Amino acid sequence: MTNPRAVDALEAECQDLLSELASLQTKIREKLFTYADGKNLKGNELVGWLGEIYGKLLFDGTLVDDRKEHDFVFDHNLRVSVKTRKGWKGGWKQTSAIPKIEGSECPTHLLFVHLNDDYSVDRMWLFEWCELVNAERFTEHIVRGSRRSFIFSVDETKDSPNVVFSKTANPAAISTAAR
Repeated sequence: MTNPRAVDALEAECQDLLSELASLQTKIREKLFTYADGKNLKGNELVGWLGEIYGKLLFDGTLVDDRKEHDFVFDHNLRVSVKTRKGWKGGWKQTSAIPKIEGSECPTHLLFVHLNDDYSVDRMWLFEWCELVNAERFTEHIVRGSRRSFIFSVDETKDSPNVVFSKTANPAAISTAAR
């Protein structure tokens, strides 16, 4: 048995707010597009878009198209993959799926961006890709008995030397990789 009236009631209750949200997302997307270097900001991925654009701005880089394994380049072709998480609930320290970790097309660096609940930047960590591979920091993501991808998890204590941006940290404590 279905209850279409319950769906209609919730939709009616939220519709004004959802319309406002859709309008705001369109306005934000239009603003971000001016920083996107022509890259198509596909889907409805505000968190990902912000991470990539904040990263490219921090390093004065250039975004690349989605056919690449990385998201932006900077400083003599360093290739950076950006993984962004928002909020403080469990799981924020873990990236989304990373399809491959070895090969010539892999990034040279991983930028992990953590956003607060209000989308402001908490911190950004920059890692050399090969160091993460060598230290076995990528773990296999197993689905139904088969490896589907890899996952990286940031360790706030262990990885503090890799912080390249923080609004709360002492500027002297931020890695020289950002300078």
